[in-house]
Amino acid sequence: MMNQINEQLKEILHSLGVMRVEFTTPPNPDMGDIAFPCFALAKQEGKSPAEVATELAAKLNDAYEKEDLKQSSLIKEIKAFGPYVNFFLDGTELASFVLGGIAEAGEHYGQHKIGNGKQVLIEFGCPNPMKVFHLGHLKNLITGEAVVRTFENAGYDIKRVNYQGDVGMHIAKVLFGLTEADGKTMSDVATEMKDMSANPLEQKVAFLGKAYARGANAYEENEDAQKAVARFNEMVYERDASIQDVYNTGRKWSLDYFDTIYKKLGSHFDRMYFESETYERGVVLVEEGKEKGIFVESEGAVIFPGSEYDLHDRVFLNSKGYPTYEGKELALAEKHFTDFDPYQVIHVVGKEQTGYFQVVFKALEKLLPQTTGREYHLVGGYLQLKGEQKMSSRKGNVISGDELVAEVEDRIQDILKAREEDHGLTDETIQKISSAALKYAMLKANVSEDVAFDMEESVSTTGDSGPYLLYIVARIGSILEKIQEKEFQISNFKSSISQEEKKLLLLLAVYPEVTQRAVQEYDPSHIAKYTFELAQAFNAFYAACPVLEAQEDVKDFRIALIVAVRDVMTRGLRLLGIETVEKM
Repeated sequence: MMNQINEQLKEILHSLGVMRVEFTTPPNPDMGDIAFPCFALAKQEGKSPAEVATELAAKLNDAYEKEDLKQSSLIKEIKAFGPYVNFFLDGTELASFVLGGIAEAGEHYGQHKIGNGKQVLIEFGCPNPMKVFHLGHLKNLITGEAVVRTFENAGYDIKRVNYQGDVGMHIAKVLFGLTEADGKTMSDVATEMKDMSANPLEQKVAFLGKAYARGANAYEENEDAQKAVARFNEMVYERDASIQDVYNTGRKWSLDYFDTIYKKLGSHFDRMYFESETYERGVVLVEEGKEKGIFVESEGAVIFPGSEYDLHDRVFLNSKGYPTYEGKELALAEKHFTDFDPYQVIHVVGKEQTGYFQVVFKALEKLLPQTTGREYHLVGGYLQLKGEQKMSSRKGNVISGDELVAEVEDRIQDILKAREEDHGLTDETIQKISSAALKYAMLKANVSEDVAFDMEESVSTTGDSGPYLLYIVARIGSILEKIQEKEFQISNFKSSISQEEKKLLLLLAVYPEVTQRAVQEYDPSHIAKYTFELAQAFNAFYAACPVLEAQEDVKDFRIALIVAVRDVMTRGLRLLGIETVEKM
């Protein structure tokens, strides 16, 4: 909507011969609502920017008085401030334009058709069975869900995919940790796991996690353990019958565990891919690529010579003939383009995999040309607890993703119980508030930035936090409960608009541009930052502008205004995967 206002101003400037037009926002509302910087124009004319701004403002005002320019009822005044020409918008006209536009668009306000139904695969989540769902997976899941929703909002046909490593050295380390590292046979472990069938899922997963820690630690310290793990790895790839009961049971426990986390955080997937369905085809593709000269042998392994493309060499088949992650990734890409017809495949993966994807994408271009330009690595930052170092599940002391989720829920419950008033909040409401605390804390930072999760800041009901945003929406709801919502004829309002009201109107107007930018830059943080700014503006408005106590025409306008704020905030939060609550 703000683009429409800017286009009107561009037309006016174009009519005076100013063709290169970009706008900015003045630092102070007393200086206007939209500013045109004159630096480039001044350089072109060989004058100072302030001189050009003064002359241009005079020309605009003169032309307006003579009605030589296309008139815009939105423009109230034009002034030069230093090197800028600033436009003041008429508050009443702005109210009619913005609130009328929002009402007309309804649920579609802020949506776009730029995707035009094109299919996009978004790969996110990606935890490995028999390993802990760690903090990185949690951030990845939350980020991926928000990216999915912003792309769906822009008119793309989204397919949610999840790629999980159910073969490989980590599985071998678990099997070793369950058996030889713990003095047990595979048959002993199978019986033990069968006896655990009725145990809570958390206990089953902890059982696997401890086994992984034992196996991983032994692997680092003991040469015999390394040989044993390598043997188990071969057994996994060969689908050895002696390990299948333990392997299949542990895999199922893990997948069931992951599913509980997906559901709690409001995510789901259209297709689950596994390394067990890609490794055999990966070997074939690498061998085919070797015949074509795409891959070459090196020290008994098969590599992609990335150095020929200003990248680095990477192994795709190891010396034992097993595919590495890279080799399996080739088969995964082939499956993506066989199972679907993607315009683009977005991999939501941490920054440590940047070099990996650069080489894999180049190899795919050579081997599977249909993927060229359609694979994209969305680089995610790390998640750490504030004051903690980056942690590894290898050590067995990792704080898992679901443990952090549970801790946040406990803290939210404690905060709400400590209040004096009768809250009567349901478990569902508490979970929504907790989810908002967690998700907003991770999404307010740019997608590629590292996040230091601060528990106190994240669960606070004041400040830059998810619970604060839910509180603002609930607060508006409580105001509206006291009146009967109705249709408002904004065009009939004649009263002047305060700065606080105008600030809200301008923010509401910019929402569609924010949702569009979130898609264009693959970054939901634009929406997160916007919702906080809108919440702050509402607070300033509510402190300065009474709603229910105002005279009737002003009251009607302010009710219409806060209804729009509530609806836009709710939609913005929904794009972040955050559901609002009626009461806080």
